[in-house]
Amino acid sequence: ERFDVIVADPPAFIKRKKDMKNGEGAYRRLNEQAMRLLSKDGILVSASCSMHLPEDDLQNILLTSARHLDRNIQLLERGGQGPDHPVHPAIAETRYIKSITCRLLPNS
Repeated sequence: ERFDVIVADPPAFIKRKKDMKNGEGAYRRLNEQAMRLLSKDGILVSASCSMHLPEDDLQNILLTSARHLDRNIQLLERGGQGPDHPVHPAIAETRYIKSITCRLLPNS
């Protein structure tokens, strides 16, 4: 079975810095499996609430997952936390919710 849209929004896989390697692997496996289930030109929304995973690292995980499947992604949107999770400008750790919406494309 294939899906047009998949939202991958797991609990935090990286709760401490020492969990980075295992957590990044878990995000990669989750996103790769989601990509396997997407229909042609399907949309993936990948989210993370892991404070220790920067948004750029999440993007790199998506790129790596797509390449492993001989596919490409087109970034459609980046998202963050809403007003119910305020960000303090002096405390970077308060900006921990992130999401990336992308379209899975054939490798050209």
